[in-house]
Amino acid sequence: MKSLRPFAAAFASLWGAVLVSASLASVPGPGPDDDAYRAQFRERCTAARETMARQSWQPGMDSRMRIYLGVVKLASGHDAATGLRYLADAVADPQPQWGSFETYAFMDAVLRLGPKLPAPLVAQIRARLAASFTPDFGFTDNHMLQFRTARYLFGQTWPEGAALADGTTPRQSQQEAAAWIERWIDATATRGMYEYDSPNYHHLYLLCLASLHEYAQDAHLRKKAWMMLQVLLVDWASEYLDGVWVGAHSREKYNQVLHTREHTGAATQFGRLFFGGAPLRLELAETYYMALGSLQAFACLPMVGRIATDRRQPYVLRALKPPRRGPGIAYGEPTWTYTYVAPEFAVGSSWGDLTDVENHRWDLTWRSPQDGATCFFLNPSYSAAQLSRYFPTPPNLVLADIVRQRPYYADPLKWIEGSPYEDVFQHENTVLALYDLPPDTARPQVNGFFPHVIAERREAAGWIFARADGIFFAVWTSVPGTWHPAPDHDRLTLQHPRTAVILEAIPAREATDFDAFCAERRQHPPAFDERTLTAAYTTTRGHRIQFTHRGARVVDGVAAQLAEWPLFAGPWMNARIGTGVITLQEGSERVTLDFNTATVRTEVIRPETIRPETARPETAAPR
Repeated sequence: MKSLRPFAAAFASLWGAVLVSASLASVPGPGPDDDAYRAQFRERCTAARETMARQSWQPGMDSRMRIYLGVVKLASGHDAATGLRYLADAVADPQPQWGSFETYAFMDAVLRLGPKLPAPLVAQIRARLAASFTPDFGFTDNHMLQFRTARYLFGQTWPEGAALADGTTPRQSQQEAAAWIERWIDATATRGMYEYDSPNYHHLYLLCLASLHEYAQDAHLRKKAWMMLQVLLVDWASEYLDGVWVGAHSREKYNQVLHTREHTGAATQFGRLFFGGAPLRLELAETYYMALGSLQAFACLPMVGRIATDRRQPYVLRALKPPRRGPGIAYGEPTWTYTYVAPEFAVGSSWGDLTDVENHRWDLTWRSPQDGATCFFLNPSYSAAQLSRYFPTPPNLVLADIVRQRPYYADPLKWIEGSPYEDVFQHENTVLALYDLPPDTARPQVNGFFPHVIAERREAAGWIFARADGIFFAVWTSVPGTWHPAPDHDRLTLQHPRTAVILEAIPAREATDFDAFCAERRQHPPAFDERTLTAAYTTTRGHRIQFTHRGARVVDGVAAQLAEWPLFAGPWMNARIGTGVITLQEGSERVTLDFNTATVRTEVIRPETIRPETARPETAAPR
């Protein structure tokens, strides 16, 4: 068997990515040059626009789809009469009441379609928008940003006129919206994003900011929107692997989390639009947002295309998310995220506080032509106490309220939702998850997802070994589990109040064969002290990890300094928390975004002056 001990190449830091010697014949190359990227992006936008314009809406379908299809049909001229009818019917339809999704979509439509909309219809839209601008801005940031974007553009378009539903004038509403949007941008650039890396909502931020960049008359706000779009896209591109958004996610639906190629969320097609590397799947559910994205055709920095496709070497990404908000949150612990991306797979995790709902905390995802190429564990938590931390609904009503909105939440077999009893730590390609389940919890088990796309699975001495699509991975559980077969996966259930799960993945090319990989790992069994909830493990690369639930995280005798965690750290984007300055770099091209002054500085860096942490994808971000 090949040695799985550390290679001669030194680490840039304890948290740096490992430089793995490998044959890279099947690994994606450095990506397109600037001209090629721009041309390919325009081609994808054209193809998406034409495809969406040919789709149709029927009663019973998502009402938002009717709006977006109406816009793309009218804008493109393909079946414009039907598009106009869709929009007119949507305006005349008293149900649903216009919330953030409708107000944003229609305000953008007024500006985007211009004279293609008859004046009487525009007057109707204006009246419905004004009646929809109530004091309710929603709970989540995507709702708030949609409302504020619509309000800002409404006040800019119709500054005079009657008061809105909340009593403000259009000008006052515009001013408040502009101030809120800039505060949101600045806060996101200094302390991180609440609703981060969401496969189901991220596109809404892209759409709103692109509308502001396109239509805002205020040059300052337009510039800030452009800058934040670059950050959101580079952050996503860094976690893009062959069309899949890897890593931990703050908001992911129960029916999306088990998919990697299909039905992966409304936002994920935008990754394929901007980054390429995988076919657009516009026939899938909730792709109608792509109609507007393809019309906006926002021109991001061409380096984004190279960042999303350069997977010649593995690398580590770290990021910090702000303390959660909510009526029952007192201590305000932040969220730390860590993603290891290799050419063949990615292991990603988040630690610290949970997001409000629909949290996907950690997983292994690998490159595969098959859907569902992922493995992870979770405690399917279920309690009013947990929800009351985030939602203002009275504790005796909150559980029924959330279950009514999201029936999956009560399902003991659900595959999404962070647990307050789970704590996670990751170093490179290895993740440790520890569970401390109280006796009164409603869901006293830990479930593991093992898809049938795994080619071979073996069990021995507490280990589960798996071979799939060019990778080997090992899962160790501190207690034996029970297997439950399902149509496309097997569920492993662990029934014990104090449990440890350890997962490590390697490229198959690093080992002689699967037999050798299994034999080598059996020689390094983890240790788990139930009393102290402490796990210790030596990885295939020789690193000794020790982790205590809600306690110390130590690698090779060095404790993780979470207080010094960067806002972003990786080969392409770096920033320290609180500075408002974010640096993007790919090769010799460096772009510095200063959100304090709304300035952008672009430089060409001589090779001899490139810092080690930004030189190549396999090196780490600053310590």
